Amino acid sequence: MFTTTRELIKKYKEVIIRILFTIFILFIFRVGAFITVPGVTLNEDLSSSNSSGIEFFNLISMLGGGAISRFSVFALGVSPYITASIIVQLLSTDVVPTLTRWAKSGEKGKKKLELMNRVLTVPFAIMQGFATIFGLQSQHIISVDWSSGSGAAGPEVFYYVLIPAILLAGTMLSLWMADQITNRGIGNGISLIIFGGIAANLPFNLASTFKYWVGPDTNNGVIFQGALKFALYFAAFLLIILVVVFFSESERHLPIQQTGSGLTLKGDKSSYLPLKVNSAGVIPVIFSSALITATMTVAQIVDQNSGFANFARNYLSLQSWPGISIFAIMTIMFTFLYAQVQINPEQMAKNFQKSGTYIPGVQPGKETEIYIKRMLNRLSTIGSFFLTAVAVTPFLISKFTNLPSSLAVGGTGLIIMVGVALDTTKQIKGRITQHSFLNYKENKDVKEHLWS
Repeated sequence: MFTTTRELIKKYKEVIIRILFTIFILFIFRVGAFITVPGVTLNEDLSSSNSSGIEFFNLISMLGGGAISRFSVFALGVSPYITASIIVQLLSTDVVPTLTRWAKSGEKGKKKLELMNRVLTVPFAIMQGFATIFGLQSQHIISVDWSSGSGAAGPEVFYYVLIPAILLAGTMLSLWMADQITNRGIGNGISLIIFGGIAANLPFNLASTFKYWVGPDTNNGVIFQGALKFALYFAAFLLIILVVVFFSESERHLPIQQTGSGLTLKGDKSSYLPLKVNSAGVIPVIFSSALITATMTVAQIVDQNSGFANFARNYLSLQSWPGISIFAIMTIMFTFLYAQVQINPEQMAKNFQKSGTYIPGVQPGKETEIYIKRMLNRLSTIGSFFLTAVAVTPFLISKFTNLPSSLAVGGTGLIIMVGVALDTTKQIKGRITQHSFLNYKENKDVKEHLWS
């Protein structure tokens, strides 16, 4: 057994090192999530509250993989970068000509867009930092212990300079660690940072849910009833995971053929174009959450009695029916938009025409593009309603029960966690396959050299 283990480690040494490196970086990030910003004391647990203001901070924490509940140095995580990248991506879809040109100019253009993302991350991190400070302090969730001397300048400097600077530094360090995972580890670093934050909080959420229903009551009937509710909750949780995986992996196969390859190919040899039911993945939910977060960020900074702040609280809060409706509509719209961006039927039709590939019964060129768009829209209709249903489930449960939305079944976090897990698993399998092929080719070349 030990010989087999050593052989496997030797055979897949590079893949194992990448996996261990990824785990190490995520461990460092989670350790940093427990380091509270110096001079700040947390007076109340954020997860125990169910107010609309707290929902805003929970969104930032979830999107960034940070730990606002502890007001750590990584409280914002990569959330400002996600907000910046969403805005840049939306502006590059034929809105700003320069950005559109960069998006279509290959690797060089992508580097320019990525640089713009990093630059815009700085002001967004500062704004979210201010919003977090003022919002939590106004609700008496945090208190400041730091003062420099007896003058009044100490606390002001701390509020307006030091805390935002610490949070900005935490965001930039989070991005650096995400880049290290992408370049030297396994999977997408940004996605895994978010995944790590959600997965780390999952056991605490389950424990809080059990405590919420069972509670300190010693009555056997109450304990049994609470345990039964928790069992049903956990079963629904697992069922939703299975449904998310099913929809994430579901595909529609469009038959394709190469010019001169014959009329049909049967069985496993037949070629097809796979179109996922949910081609956009988890991006639409992240987009919708990030845009609501960006708006609420501004609302937390401006005068709380202003019309904009009142509008944000009444119509954009995910604890209100208008907020839930806007969130659902944006998720549906982004699903259709990002599916078209991800697949790009126009470019795919051009590539088919250049390579002599065609869909049986469909003319090459414009008709192929229209056909792929039509099929993509049909699939996106199913995918968008699926994403929306899972994403808004916690807020609906929170509206009809007293259970906090952060503890309810389903939600954005679950969709992100399952999507990232599936994507990372595929990347690991891909690297193992690539490594096995390279070893096979190397051994084949050695044998041919010896025989010659």
